[in-house]
Amino acid sequence: MTRAEPAASSISLEELVALNDEMAALVRAGVPLEKGLRDLGEDLPGRLGQLAQRVAQRMERGEPLGDVVAREPRSFPPVYRAVVEAGIRSGRLAVALESLAGTARRLVEARQIVLAGLLYPLLVLVVTWGLFVLFVVKVAPAFAQAFPEVPAASRGFLRWLAGWGDSVWSWGPAVPAVVLVLAFAWMLASARATSAEPPLAGLLFGWLPWTRRMIHAFRIAMFSEVLALLVENRVPLPEALVLAAEAVGSRRLIEGARKTALAIQRGNVSMGSAVSPAWPPLFDWLLATGQDHGTLLPTLRQSASIYHHRAQEAAEAARLLVPLVLAVGIGGTVTMGYALVVFGSWMAILYSLADMLR
Repeated sequence: MTRAEPAASSISLEELVALNDEMAALVRAGVPLEKGLRDLGEDLPGRLGQLAQRVAQRMERGEPLGDVVAREPRSFPPVYRAVVEAGIRSGRLAVALESLAGTARRLVEARQIVLAGLLYPLLVLVVTWGLFVLFVVKVAPAFAQAFPEVPAASRGFLRWLAGWGDSVWSWGPAVPAVVLVLAFAWMLASARATSAEPPLAGLLFGWLPWTRRMIHAFRIAMFSEVLALLVENRVPLPEALVLAAEAVGSRRLIEGARKTALAIQRGNVSMGSAVSPAWPPLFDWLLATGQDHGTLLPTLRQSASIYHHRAQEAAEAARLLVPLVLAVGIGGTVTMGYALVVFGSWMAILYSLADMLR
């Protein structure tokens, strides 16, 4: 059995960030990747060390880094290979890897924010559901029998709830079990390195407005940074657009970049043309004057700085608002529903008794 067999084991998103940081540091220090990763693999435990060893062994056999990354699809998502290719083409692999690391860290941060926000509401949901089951099994039948003189209309809802008690063992555990299984599945999926792929990242983290804005802003910042690297190293603008979009991995951005690249080659891009809705309007102006590198490069870098700042603001808002919104939205709704069932039933009986005493 060869050392390549463990390739079936995927790594987590945090492990990908850690390995990416080590690779960027090795490139910056001028250490050959194959030697540095081999030494790193001996120091790192578990699957991360095994992955570093496999990458080093394949590079020692003469395989390009891009091909090595492509042969580890469960550990390196497709977007990672695109970043490597863009870094190699620009001659600034370390900078390209650091750009990806920034986006990946934001995904890790988004995951931590959502996890922290879900913990309390899920606990409230499970406890409240348990109290509801107890109400159906014990309290509702007692209420329905305790006041025989109350009109049947007021006791009808309680009798209906009490009837659920006969099948409580089938539906009682089902709701918390389904919720906890879904939460566990989300935790597993969001922890994997493949969650760095934009479609999956959007599905896992984009259902909250603050995390969605944060991730989008960092992706636009990464696009600006990688495009600036490529343009700075005289990669033709149409090719640079496609490479930068592929490094980001967004399908809309890649489609827009390809259409725009074709329009540039045909000389059809003009200011305000809005070739792609995938990027901000500023890029229309940049591409309309794209041959002027003296304007394009500083503006791209300024764009990256602006969107990094916007992403940081969205991250701060997410840390504050996501736990609050989830607590009120999930925990508050569940608690209110339980209160309406319990107190609504009790109040209906009290009002009926009051009417009878008049």
